[in-house]
Amino acid sequence: MSERSTSELIETLGEDFHRCSANVINDINNGEKQDDGTTLADHEFNARQLVRSGFAYIEGVSFAMKVAAVDDAMENGIELTQAEIDYAFEVSHQLNDKGDVVEVSAHINLTRNIKFAFNLYSKAHSLNLSFDAGLSWWSDLKKAIKIRDRLMHPRTPENLDIEANEVIAVMSAVRGFEALICKYTGIKA
Repeated sequence: MSERSTSELIETLGEDFHRCSANVINDINNGEKQDDGTTLADHEFNARQLVRSGFAYIEGVSFAMKVAAVDDAMENGIELTQAEIDYAFEVSHQLNDKGDVVEVSAHINLTRNIKFAFNLYSKAHSLNLSFDAGLSWWSDLKKAIKIRDRLMHPRTPENLDIEANEVIAVMSAVRGFEALICKYTGIKA
């Protein structure tokens, strides 16, 4: 078993995202300023890395939150259903060709998975918090998911282009996610 920890995973993913953010901002700051107020900057590579690192961070932290919630619920004497535990560990079940029940990876929609992570964490700690999908970062996350999907499944060269407003949406989504982590856990992300 590895001596490496979940906190190392979260810290590394967070550092990757913040480094990518700094790189994109640096690219823009060093870009050529135009008469119309826009900036021409070679930021595309770093912007794509920003998107990828942002989603790795969100998905990694969401998974860690769910696992921690299961452990904390057990410690706090809070009963979880088997389905909640299975979804926390992203495990599902199906029948194989022999008719035996086998574990398979659960394919969980990202937005539902994030809501579930926060709801499970709230339940495990008896918090009186409910997930609010009406916040601006949540709509930015939905925009960012479309950007990520376009980057991960490109069909044309234009699919790899990242506009400034898309960079802002991704940064807003991650920062909003971090703020919610802080609200639920008290830990600064």
